[in-house]
Amino acid sequence: MSADFIDKAQNKAQEVAGEAKKAVGDATDNDDLKAEGTADKAGAKTKQAGAKVSDAAEDAKDAASDVADEAKDKAEDVASDVKAQAKDVKAKAEDAADDAKAQVKDAAQDAKDKADEVADKAKDAAADAKAQAKDVAQNAEKKANEVADKVASNIRSIDSRDVEKAATNPALIAGVVAVIAGIIAAIVIKRR
Repeated sequence: MSADFIDKAQNKAQEVAGEAKKAVGDATDNDDLKAEGTADKAGAKTKQAGAKVSDAAEDAKDAASDVADEAKDKAEDVASDVKAQAKDVKAKAEDAADDAKAQVKDAAQDAKDKADEVADKAKDAAADAKAQAKDVAQNAEKKANEVADKVASNIRSIDSRDVEKAATNPALIAGVVAVIAGIIAAIVIKRR
């Protein structure tokens, strides 16, 4: 049995004994016994009140301890939650940084690919332009040779009177000059 239970039982027994003494004092008109019974009863009640105060203090202490424990547990829970959230935020920040790196890398690769594509197109365009220029030069040379052959053929068939007439014909002179200029242009283009 606990000491607390024994103390309460003794106090209750003293209260009952005090009540009995008082009742006997009343029945016998013994004022001393009445007073002694009242005193015993009052002492027991005082001890019971003290025990109740002690119990209340113990209960308050236990409640305060429980509240402190609960507060500590809640503080630890909050700290744990904050720590977990901080880890989540850190992980999200790292993921965002990794995503940003990947996007920058992808954008750089896209830019490089586009630059390579543009360079290839420019190279192809330059090759096409060179081929076209060569074709134009060959066609011009061919035309100039054809004209030269025609002129040479016409010159052979011209007699001296025709030459005299031709020398004074401005349209014919302009045609000859154009043919000569074409031949010179073809020769210059061919040498390049």
